[in-house]
Amino acid sequence: MKSFLIGTLGFLFMSPFNIAGDSMEPLLAHNDTAMFESLTYMLEEPQRGDVVVFYGTDESDKIFVKRIIGLPGETLWLREEKVFIIDSEGNEMQLEESYLNDDTQEYSLRQMDGTRYKVPQGKYFVLGDNRRSSFDSRTWHDPFVPKENLVGKYYYTLF
Repeated sequence: MKSFLIGTLGFLFMSPFNIAGDSMEPLLAHNDTAMFESLTYMLEEPQRGDVVVFYGTDESDKIFVKRIIGLPGETLWLREEKVFIIDSEGNEMQLEESYLNDDTQEYSLRQMDGTRYKVPQGKYFVLGDNRRSSFDSRTWHDPFVPKENLVGKYYYTLF
């Protein structure tokens, strides 16, 4: 599947992807078919809030869909059930996550409350929107997704 997906995206730039699991609800539900495109990241850098398809860091043969939360060079502090971004001068701001609905606003950080992550250059920190049911940067052995693992950016849901 890995070579098929890359080959398809490499020629078409747009590709359907079947969602397995509920980690991106409410945006993407189990069995949704979503369109992802691969051209954007050839032309520009990924942005916070982008929903991306990528190969896992711990399981490189698996494809995941998550939202970019942390950008290269940033420090993230997960505390009080929220995400805070700390700049190079030590100032912090709470990440506003309007894409989370009321059911996912209160989520468990899986006993990682107070954990800080320094995102390396060329890598990203990602989370699922359904924080209670997402295996993501909080739980992986290597929490940071290299840019070269990114396959595409979410475009829209077909059905």
